[in-house]
Amino acid sequence: MKKLFALLIFVGCNTPMPKPKGMLAMNYPPPVYQQANSDCPFTFDFNSLSSIKVQSNCFFSMSYPSMKAKVYMSYFNLDEHKIDDLYRDFNARLMEHTKQEARIQESSYENISQKKYGRFFEITSNAPSNLHYLVTDQKNHFISGVLFFSVSPNYDSLFPAIQYVKNDLRQLTESLAWH
Repeated sequence: MKKLFALLIFVGCNTPMPKPKGMLAMNYPPPVYQQANSDCPFTFDFNSLSSIKVQSNCFFSMSYPSMKAKVYMSYFNLDEHKIDDLYRDFNARLMEHTKQEARIQESSYENISQKKYGRFFEITSNAPSNLHYLVTDQKNHFISGVLFFSVSPNYDSLFPAIQYVKNDLRQLTESLAWH
């Protein structure tokens, strides 16, 4: 019996065991916000960790090189576009990114006195884009955005970066001023 026990310990100790995959600890510096200047009919604050590139039609992107992430933002003047069509296009794009089984967490922002109504949609799966965003005054302006990473989608690993960018978008919404 002692020999069998010793044999089991010897064989059991030498059997290779796979190690669980560890999560990368991502720590980002506290955000420092500055105002974006452009000829667009709005201003907002953005994180100095990112860089802004504005196009002539007031579409813009916010790049986060350290995260390999980019937020693409589209601006629409509601004198030229129907808000119902913009909502329909936004929802179609959102559903396109959730073809697989996924859960969508929605949160909203509302400031009635400043006429700002925002919605955040976080897709909690390995989707091409995990964060979709919109803000509008429902009469003149509509901005929508989507977050993409230049890496393979892995929601669990990207979660800290998604939350960091989501907080920046919340700050953008809170500081947004329509002109």
